[in-house]
Order: sequence, then structure tokens, then C-alpha cells
Amino acid sequence: MSVIVLYENPLETPEQLATWSFSNAAAHRDIARVIFGITGDVLPDFPLDPFDPTDMTIWLYQHALMHDAQNAVLGIAGFNLSNVNWGDPGDLAAWLWNHGQEHAAAATILELG
Repeated sequence: MSVIVLYENPLETPEQLATWSFSNAAAHRDIARVIFGITGDVLPDFPLDPFDPTDMTIWLYQHALMHDAQNAVLGIAGFNLSNVNWGDPGDLAAWLWNHGQEHAAAATILELG
């Protein structure tokens, strides 16, 4: 799965939010599946799709735990993805970039499309 959609602003339309949310969850499942196949490590798994961008506290925390775990196994120097202001275009853009970079790094290491 291409990670390019994870760099895009998902808040412009409900369809974009649904696509982004599904793509992010699918990418996490792929990463966890391949890591398990290679190392036997079981990564934390939380429900990521769908999510409500107006109530992000738990989602952001659990999502960040998933990133921290994959980054630790893969040796990726990650970013703090535990908070973002979805209403601030600059904050959202920075978070989307950092988030996408972590997914791209994991996809490259694991040779995921």
C-alpha cells in the first residue's frame, strides 16, 4: 500500500477522512504483520479506523504507542505523534509530514510496496 495518502490533509471532505483513516489502519496492520513474520514481535494493536477528529485524545495516545513500538523494532528515530491540533493548519501539516515519514521509513525497511 502506498503511504502517499497519509501525507494528505484528511479533513477537506468526509471521503478523504475515510480514505486516510482506512489507509492508516491498513498500513499499521501491514507493518505489524511483517514485523511479526520477521521477528516474532507482537506489536500493540488498537482500533484506528474510523476515528473522530473532534475527540482525539485516546486515539492519538494509542496511535503514538503503535508508532513507538514499530519504530523501536525497526530502529526508526520517530517524532512525537501523541498530539496535534487538527484545527491548526500548520500544526496539522507538520504532524501529517512527520507521521508520513515514519510510515515511509517503515515501508522501506520492510519492503512494503
